[in-house]
Amino acid sequence: MIPLRASLRRCAELFIAALGAAVVALFMAMVTLVFVQVVDRFIGIGWFWTEEVVRILLVWCVMVGLPVVLYRHEEILVDILSLSDAATRWRLRVAAVLSFAFLAILSWQGWTFTLRNAEFTSPSLGISRAWIYAPIPLGAALGCLALLIRAEDRAPGWPVLSKKPPNQDGSSGNMT
Repeated sequence: MIPLRASLRRCAELFIAALGAAVVALFMAMVTLVFVQVVDRFIGIGWFWTEEVVRILLVWCVMVGLPVVLYRHEEILVDILSLSDAATRWRLRVAAVLSFAFLAILSWQGWTFTLRNAEFTSPSLGISRAWIYAPIPLGAALGCLALLIRAEDRAPGWPVLSKKPPNQDGSSGNMT
């Protein structure tokens, strides 16, 4: 029998994989429509709607990709100060808490903004603007969830608080 924590981790991995596949599909559609735009300039069919669809897909791609990046610890980290392993761990935890707070606010404000603009339509597509703004609260909420369920110890830059193996000369490797 699989423990509950392992089965939840497996569900999270599958969900993140599905979101990653959705990002790939959105990006492929975006690239295809940009290619159609280039060809349309030479042929002159007049598909004016492709530019707006590409912009909408770009927002969807970024916001659906956000939880994938956060869950896999692939966000960009810039280290300016050289800190101890313990201080680095706390710095990364504080950054995760601040990121969670920002995403929670973005999710709430994005939701209210989406609801306010749901009755308006886009100029060239004639669809509700809610489809344009919906990925913002969705991606932010899923980003909050990804920050909550990701494993700290699986981060590539996460310092491990353990003794370092000795160097070839027998020293501990610490320079003091």
